[in-house]
Amino acid sequence: MECPYCGSELKYHDYYGKGNPFRSDFKKSGDIYQCQNSFGFNSEEEARIYEKENNLCCEDWMEIVCESYCHNGSFYTDTNDNLREGYPCWK
Repeated sequence: MECPYCGSELKYHDYYGKGNPFRSDFKKSGDIYQCQNSFGFNSEEEARIYEKENNLCCEDWMEIVCESYCHNGSFYTDTNDNLREGYPCWK
């Protein structure tokens, strides 16, 4: 699964659902992922490519972060396996 902003591979973090995950009535709703570039890129080359593709202008490449930082780099899949931004929560 790829980050829709920077195209990097999303890192699997956890899963979520309804009910107690340690009981048989638990119903998994989806998986939780995180973009590793939401806190900054691992190399200047990756950062500068992202900067150019997104028409950004930064003096210091260490300041360049993936746009997913707006929601802490979190993504999740819903019950239909669609990727959503943010962290899942239940009301």
